[in-house]
Amino acid sequence: MNRQQKQYKLGVFYGPDPDTEMLAQKFVGNLINDDEFCKACELLEKDVKCDKCREHLGNFSSSIFFYDKIGENVPDFIEDPEEYLPKSLPNVDFILVVGIHQDLLLGLPDYLKDKNIKAVIIPVENPKWVQPGLQVQVLETFESYRIQAAFPKPFCALSKELDEYNQEGFNITKERNYIIEFIEHYKIGVPIVSFLLSKDGKSIEDTCVLQCAPCGSSYFVLQQLKAKYLDNGELSLNERISKAHHSYPCNASMDQDSILKDSILHVGGYLIRNAVRRELGLEEEEAQKLVYVVK
Repeated sequence: MNRQQKQYKLGVFYGPDPDTEMLAQKFVGNLINDDEFCKACELLEKDVKCDKCREHLGNFSSSIFFYDKIGENVPDFIEDPEEYLPKSLPNVDFILVVGIHQDLLLGLPDYLKDKNIKAVIIPVENPKWVQPGLQVQVLETFESYRIQAAFPKPFCALSKELDEYNQEGFNITKERNYIIEFIEHYKIGVPIVSFLLSKDGKSIEDTCVLQCAPCGSSYFVLQQLKAKYLDNGELSLNERISKAHHSYPCNASMDQDSILKDSILHVGGYLIRNAVRRELGLEEEEAQKLVYVVK
């Protein structure tokens, strides 16, 4: 099904930090999907030409109604968040919020409560972006205004199913039908992949991304697995996946996260690794169990 059959309106707020801006550009670039978005294969190896693995995806540029940097030149402590938020806002269904000042995030539910927003997606790619206590507070306030919200950590953990990365009341609101619509429409979230194997089942002949990591990395990782033998070679399957994930590159933080008990970058790597292993019928490899301690 063409992922543009339904019409939704999306807006984006992002913070002024250069790393934050780069992540926002990558998330939005994956949705716009122009010819210049991904050059990862050509950059990884000389004499390798892009084989247009993304050309069937279409382009969501017409559904992005604003892309606003907010929080430049603000004080360390903001008493009135709405003073630093846009005075007017186009009517949209979904808002993606990437790495904004924590006081602006705290004021966001009040700012949006009368704007008919279906859902707000607030990915956490750096543990410094949102403290757990603030996350719960903002989530509860959104819920009280009947606005659905999600705090996926990392963004590629966002799922239609409740699981350890999508905990009701911590990462996601109780009502989440619009969040599911967001995932289904844009086909982004936790990676879902498919493979065509050789007749002997020992090598990967072709690949298909059914649902992509929001940064677009799933396509690149699968390109690096094509025509590869599963049981031998210089690199193991896990090593190939990890190398591709880092080479894309994944720009999530390498800092230790108090909830994940690992870096957010590493968790993103586990998610694509297990998506591949699951589809190949191999045993999934568990990362450390999450510990939900709200400070």
